[in-house]
Amino acid sequence: MAAHITVSAPPGKRGSRRPPARPPDDGAAESGGSFDPPPKSQSHAALLDFLKARTTGLTLALAVALALGLSLAPIPEAWRPLPSLQRAPLKQQLVALVVPASFTGKRATRLPDDAATAGTGTTTTAPPQGEDEEPDSGTAVAELPPDLPVVPSTPGIGLEELSASTLARAMELEALRERMSAQHVDIELNCRKARADGACEEDGLAPFHRALSELRADTRRTPVRVVHLGDSLVASDYITDVVRDRLQERFGSGGKGFLFITRPASAGRWTRSGRGSDGWEIARLVDTKWPRDRVGWTGVAFTSGGGSQSTRYDVEGSRVAELFFLAQPASGAVQLSVDGRPLQKIQTRGFSKTKSEAAFARVNLPDGAKTLTLSTSGKVELHGVTLETGTPGVIYDTVGLLGGMAEVYLRAQPAAFRAQLRQRKPSMVVLMVGGNEAFFYSRERTTLDDVRAQMKELVSRVRANVPDAACLVMSPIDAGVRTMGGELVPRRGSKEVSDIFREEARLGGCAFWDAYTAMGGEGAALRWLEAGLMLEDLVHPRAKGSDLLGHLFDLALQRSFAKSRAPLVPVADTPGLRDADTALTKTFARLRRREEGESLRVGISQFGASHTAAHSFTDAVREVLARRFGDAGRGFIAAGKASPRLEGAKVARQLEGDWKVEDALEAPPGGLWGLTGIRAVGAPGASLRIEFCKGCAEAKEPAGRLDLYAMDVPEVASPEIRVDGEALPPDAPPPEPLTTPTVRIRSFPVTGPAHSVEVVAPQGGGATVLGAALEYDTPGVVLDALGLPGATAFTLRDMDAATVDAQLASRRPDLLVFWYGTNEAGKADLDAATLRHDYAALITRLRKATNAECLLLGPTDRLEKDASGRWTEAPALASVLDTLPRVAKDAGCAYWSARAAMGGERAMLRWQHAQPVLGNPDGVHLTPEGYARLAGAFARDLLTAYEARKKGEPTARMEGN
Repeated sequence: MAAHITVSAPPGKRGSRRPPARPPDDGAAESGGSFDPPPKSQSHAALLDFLKARTTGLTLALAVALALGLSLAPIPEAWRPLPSLQRAPLKQQLVALVVPASFTGKRATRLPDDAATAGTGTTTTAPPQGEDEEPDSGTAVAELPPDLPVVPSTPGIGLEELSASTLARAMELEALRERMSAQHVDIELNCRKARADGACEEDGLAPFHRALSELRADTRRTPVRVVHLGDSLVASDYITDVVRDRLQERFGSGGKGFLFITRPASAGRWTRSGRGSDGWEIARLVDTKWPRDRVGWTGVAFTSGGGSQSTRYDVEGSRVAELFFLAQPASGAVQLSVDGRPLQKIQTRGFSKTKSEAAFARVNLPDGAKTLTLSTSGKVELHGVTLETGTPGVIYDTVGLLGGMAEVYLRAQPAAFRAQLRQRKPSMVVLMVGGNEAFFYSRERTTLDDVRAQMKELVSRVRANVPDAACLVMSPIDAGVRTMGGELVPRRGSKEVSDIFREEARLGGCAFWDAYTAMGGEGAALRWLEAGLMLEDLVHPRAKGSDLLGHLFDLALQRSFAKSRAPLVPVADTPGLRDADTALTKTFARLRRREEGESLRVGISQFGASHTAAHSFTDAVREVLARRFGDAGRGFIAAGKASPRLEGAKVARQLEGDWKVEDALEAPPGGLWGLTGIRAVGAPGASLRIEFCKGCAEAKEPAGRLDLYAMDVPEVASPEIRVDGEALPPDAPPPEPLTTPTVRIRSFPVTGPAHSVEVVAPQGGGATVLGAALEYDTPGVVLDALGLPGATAFTLRDMDAATVDAQLASRRPDLLVFWYGTNEAGKADLDAATLRHDYAALITRLRKATNAECLLLGPTDRLEKDASGRWTEAPALASVLDTLPRVAKDAGCAYWSARAAMGGERAMLRWQHAQPVLGNPDGVHLTPEGYARLAGAFARDLLTAYEARKKGEPTARMEGN
């Protein structure tokens, strides 16, 4: 049974005829405010105002003059406030100091932690703020730079479970790592618990690994919390937010975690704090007169005086907030309000009349809350707020103190340190100090013995206070200095402090990560400065350099976790587009010719199940390809009922009268079906209507063709057909009478983008409609979405071969895309050998009928709930993941794993908990946003492979392409 094509000319006129990455922090949005305590009287206030108005300018002028004089004097560089003034012409350096960086197009710099003095602990250091950020690599899929690195990733370095957009950014950081000679350094696990015979029973990260495994196995119902303490490298949150984002992507997000009341310093990012009013009095452990006997590891006390102070948090997605405060005699209260409405008032007065102690108050936030405001009455001291989703996932707390050291954290009141740490119930505590210790050692202001004693005590305190938590010590990174002659040299101390930290981590039962070696060892800071990854202070990395450090630490954590357990699906499932360089040569050649201006059409036909039938994926891919190579029309639309899935592409279907929409899923093998496995059978008088570009304005261009796919049945009159509301003359009788049902493809020339075709079943019989297609006589891409919900590769195999082949040939595809496997993964009795043989044979047959190339898409992650309500892998998921790449190889196709692009193991759970939600609660399907996200990943990988092919293609075009 073959299809035949009838070209019909209509009478008269046929209808006339559109992440991350992090945005720069807006430091000017709200001032950090004054930290002076409020005046006690109006006369006192007036006096302060008078003095400030008269003395600020003079003080500034004297300070500048003194700094310039010392900087230009022939004294040791260590004594110069501004050593850079002797490295270039004085005028140029003064301009650089005075003129804002934004006026010159350069990035602002910051003072180093070196500004902290050992005797006082006072620091003027500020973390980087407002640095230019790069856009998220996963967004601009249509305009990929020609030098974009090719995914997949190098196996074994920890990238295996990242989603496509995150992986693309990670690969850019990998390329940067290679250029900078940075290294992947494994975490030294050490031993936290030994047996009597001396053998290690439990390594330093075992509690953290267990907790992550429980999240992955869906057996944990509480968050996995990490508390990360450090210096200004942590205060900026540029290193830790990379780690936080990736851990939450892999294991789910439990919320934002600990946040300060407002910025602890007058500069820096707002990412880990609320937006506070100007009157907060701030005392820090790094201050000369630090808050003794009050503050724990949170490190900062925020006090309101007699007047009311406030702070505001963005709490979208959070359901639980917890206030950290000091309970003390005669203390005031804090009013919590959500979206401007009072929620709860917390009294901060303690039970003791003489003693103050760390205290906590936990409140539930209403669903849909957007902002949380804290307003004080009376004098209160607050230490911070935690925000959590109330669901399992990773929470990554960070506390970075400018000028922080082990000695600084030891200043914390021991009882408060213990209470605050235990309140968080961490699975791991990370200690990231050492930079200031190395600086003081290089200036001979401390000794290595002192550094050792302080780190030993800090490790001991952490282990004693949360004995069930893992702990990890990080080394300081490399830094540099300028000699009196202006030469840049590595700073002494980083390697020595790193060696001490390694030894104390081992002795204390903590894991250790060598950030110094990962960065590139001695001299790395100088290389990073030259490459623009380091600030001029030679101490602090810029945002991109910090991202690279976070990338290296994250991958070290991921590798250690992967080694601690067996994968839930023991199959290699790598990301990226495989074998495109050999399987898609003709397709890429046509795309290149189209991009170079040739007037040609590139046809793509995608078969599949519900992922394809949802249209969200193919619509997004079509948009990307059409934007770059041109739009040659909407392509094929199956007959059927009205569907909201088509509305995004301005396509509409309508059935009137008695229609039965049948599919090939339950039918015996060999039936006549449309390309999607659908046929709409109408009773006499019933009508079916398909509209393209519904609502589009009438236009006379472009010219095009509207095709109707229907069934001719012996001894049944042809249906009445209307195109754009105009009835067409009856079909001419066939040369020979029909003896069997036959597919007929009627083609009508049209002009403009908006068209409709209507079929009315004749009174003397019924009508069977398969679908319609619209194409323009313009160069570009046509992408057909040929999906049937619930289908497998076997469904397409069992449809009448001649009918399918003829219809598909009429679509003139250059590339066949097959997206089966998700439904096969749900079959406990799946015969993998039969799937491999029959699927490959099907593809080979369709390729022969069309002379097209082919690309297989692997299944998305598919999970099912067991009897206890836990998520488990679909019964045949491992078998399908192992079989489909073999099918692709057998049939000569490229292969792309949708599951790997989602993030690999248990990605569906993460997509279900993402914001916006990307995964459907059924564990099988995606939301429209999820399909769009996945389509962006696919389009990116496809175009990346295309760009790589362009670089490798010969100049002369091969004949026949």
